[in-house]
Amino acid sequence: MKSHLRLAFLAGFIPIAATAGDSRDIDIYRELIRFRSQHLGAERAFDLTTHAFLGQLVDDPTSFYAESSETPRITNEIWWTLFLDGLPGDPAASSHAALEALRWQSGLSKARPGVDVLIDSQAIAAYRGREVAANARKAGIDPDIFWKAADMNGSMKTIAAGYAVALQILRDQMKAYDPADYGRRAIKPDVFQRYMAQNNPDRITEYDKRYLQDILRYEIRRNGTVTDADSRHALPAAYRVARTAAAYADRAGYANARGFCTADQPSPWLPRRPVEMEYHQPLCFIAATDRAVQSWYRRELRQEEALLRHRGHTESSPVMHLIIGVLAWVDVVSFIEIVEAVVAEDLVSIGTLDEADAEFAANRSTRLTCRIDR
Repeated sequence: MKSHLRLAFLAGFIPIAATAGDSRDIDIYRELIRFRSQHLGAERAFDLTTHAFLGQLVDDPTSFYAESSETPRITNEIWWTLFLDGLPGDPAASSHAALEALRWQSGLSKARPGVDVLIDSQAIAAYRGREVAANARKAGIDPDIFWKAADMNGSMKTIAAGYAVALQILRDQMKAYDPADYGRRAIKPDVFQRYMAQNNPDRITEYDKRYLQDILRYEIRRNGTVTDADSRHALPAAYRVARTAAAYADRAGYANARGFCTADQPSPWLPRRPVEMEYHQPLCFIAATDRAVQSWYRRELRQEEALLRHRGHTESSPVMHLIIGVLAWVDVVSFIEIVEAVVAEDLVSIGTLDEADAEFAANRSTRLTCRIDR
C-alpha cells in the first residue's frame, strides 16, 4: 500500500487531542510527539521505536508482567520539564499524571484486585470469580452484558468480547445523552434491547450485528480519545476487548492444577516473555499488562478464526466480518510508530514539519503495518 494512502487509512485509528482542563483529559502521547517534533526537530522526535519508548516507562518492555520504573528515564530528559510546562495545571502534579496517562494509553497497566482494580464480594459473585471480576471491571463491562455476550457466542471468547464491549459502549451512550439526541448521534437503543432480550443467537439479525460492529470499529479507530466525559477514564477500546476476552478465559478455567497466578503475581514457572511461551498458553491475566493481554488476544483470535473457517464460515458472514473488518485491527493501537506518522502528517499540514521528515515517519509506520499477517 502506498505510504500516503496507508496513512490516510490509519489516521482514523489515532485519537484527536482534547482541549480540556488537566493532563488526564489530553491524549498525552500525541501531545508528546507533537512537542518533540516542534521543539527538538524531527530527527530526535522520531528516534524512538515502540520498544524504546516503552523502555522509558517500565523495567522490561519484553515482559508480559513488566513493572513500572520507579525513576522513569523519560523524566530525566531536559525537554520533559518543558513539555510539562505546556500542559494545563500544576507542572509538579502533571508529571505523575502524565506518566500514569502514558502508561494507561500505552497498555502498561494491569488488573490486580485492590491495586489496579477495585472489586468487592458483590462483584466477585456477579462475575462468578475474583479474577474474572478484575478483568471485566478493568474493561468496564457490566455483569449482565458480560454474561449475555457469552451466552450468544458460546466458546468463542474473542468474538464474545467484541460484542460485549460494543454493547457496553451502546449502553453508556444511552445513559450519557438525552433521548432527543439519539437520532442525531445514531444511538439505537432498540438494538441493545433486542440483543439483551434474545435467547437464541441464531435470531440476532445481521442488521443488529453489523450495527454493533460499527460501534466497536469506531471506538477502536478512536483509540480511547478522552474528549467525551462518559469515556474519560475508559481504557482504549482495543485493550477493553482483550481484557474482556481474558475474563472469559479466566471464567473457563485451565487444565493446569498448578494455576497461573500466585498471590496475584505470575506463578514462578510461568514464562515471562513471548520467546519462552507456548503458542496458545494463557497468562496470569490480572498481573499482565494490557499490551500482553492484547498480544494473547491476537493469538486467540487467529485460532478462533481458523476454527470458524473450518466450520464453513465465509468472509461474507457476520462473524467473519467482525474478525476481518474490526477485531483484526485490535493490534494496530500497540504501534507507537503509527501515532508518530499521523502526527507528522498533521505538522506538515500546519507548516511546522517538512514533507521529507513526514515521509520518514510514514515509512516506519508502513513497514510495521504491512507485516500484520492476516
